[in-house]
Amino acid sequence: MFGSNQIVPALLGDYASQNGQTLASLIAERDVFLVFLRHFGCAFCREAVSDLVERRSAIEAQGTRLAFVHLGSEEKAQWFFKPYGLLDVPRFSDPEGRLYDEFGLVRWNWRQYLNIESVFRLLSVSLKGHRTSRPAEDIERMPGVFLIRGGEIRKAFRHKLVSDRPDYLALATAN
Repeated sequence: MFGSNQIVPALLGDYASQNGQTLASLIAERDVFLVFLRHFGCAFCREAVSDLVERRSAIEAQGTRLAFVHLGSEEKAQWFFKPYGLLDVPRFSDPEGRLYDEFGLVRWNWRQYLNIESVFRLLSVSLKGHRTSRPAEDIERMPGVFLIRGGEIRKAFRHKLVSDRPDYLALATAN
């Protein structure tokens, strides 16, 4: 299991956002609140992005930059993020899941997905308009959220269930 707060800098340099900025240079500039999504058809990911839209100004008011890592292509990312007004937020495509591995985000087992809590949460988020659609990415990859400062993970939330809903503001607050 993942046991380090250090991130391999060379790996971060391999990933560039939709605007060409590397993840390494983004992290070098300021604190980054890095959100890893499961797949673009995931209702829980849609809920998470909606929650982050509501909290974006509070996160950025602390001098922290919001950024996303996803498993899809840039074209799919544009389609996904546009309705949320997040096309300006740095996003990094990781179809091979190397960043997910580096941050300790594992593949789920059936109990992390097919459990009573996740089924009820799926019904709840669906009623709020966050519907599941056909996935095209790795549906078994678990999501996570990280506050990174100075190249080091300061706070982390690695989902135990696909339906977990972290407290984004608490995680984004630097100590």
